Amino acid sequence: MSKHWAAKLHDARLALGISQRDLAQRAGVSLGTVKAYEHGERHPSRDSLLAILNALALEQIARNEILTSAGFAPQGAPLAPDVTPGYVFTLDEAARHIEEHPWPACVVNEVMEIVAANTVAQRLWDVDFARELTTPIERNFLSVASNPRFASKVPNWDEGVGVGVAILKGHHRDPQTSPEASTAYFAGVMEHFLQGDPQYIARFLKLWEEVPPRAPKVRWSFPVLWDEPGLARMSFKVLISSASEPDALAFNDWIPTDAATWEALTTIVNERRSHRP
Repeated sequence: MSKHWAAKLHDARLALGISQRDLAQRAGVSLGTVKAYEHGERHPSRDSLLAILNALALEQIARNEILTSAGFAPQGAPLAPDVTPGYVFTLDEAARHIEEHPWPACVVNEVMEIVAANTVAQRLWDVDFARELTTPIERNFLSVASNPRFASKVPNWDEGVGVGVAILKGHHRDPQTSPEASTAYFAGVMEHFLQGDPQYIARFLKLWEEVPPRAPKVRWSFPVLWDEPGLARMSFKVLISSASEPDALAFNDWIPTDAATWEALTTIVNERRSHRP
């Protein structure tokens, strides 16, 4: 049987920047187990392998690649590419697709990390992802939720962040029961979040106590309000829809709900054209 899974485990740990001892502690397995697995010296049990994959916070496609290479059935039931070729989007295809939209749009993965954003979105948010917020943790929606640069512009902050809390608590693979009971990735997101404005941290913790988990759906929506100085308040309906189940990618389309929002958005895009992508 291929030892491809062992090399992938090793590479994933290095990418996360943790030691074998750290990984063992987070996964609840022995250090010897981690060493043996990474060197392909011992075939893993499914339970131990899943514990390590949870600690590494790998996305679905990477998890399933390791599971199948180790001889286990993949998790979930993604569409088979050989049965439905071209049915789902690759990340590159999804990025090109949203760039065609006249409204703000981005692509997120299953842990709410922004993996692509169109020009309109970056101009609305006044951010250039080619130069800032370049790491996965920095690009997570919750990581910036306590940053007044963004949070102060969202008058319905509690409503929007509450949706994110519900998604994280209802995560289909590793439900979060508290901010402390987390994967390594989520711990990094929370560490970044806790460096922000105390008022947003307090509101987040209150939401975590009150908001129930949300079951994943292929399509759903929620409202976002956005304020910019000198412009009318903007109103968006954020439509979430699946881009690729195998890669756990989703489209986030910020659809303006009225003419005033379209007008304000057009002004922002034109004014920031000279210094944004």
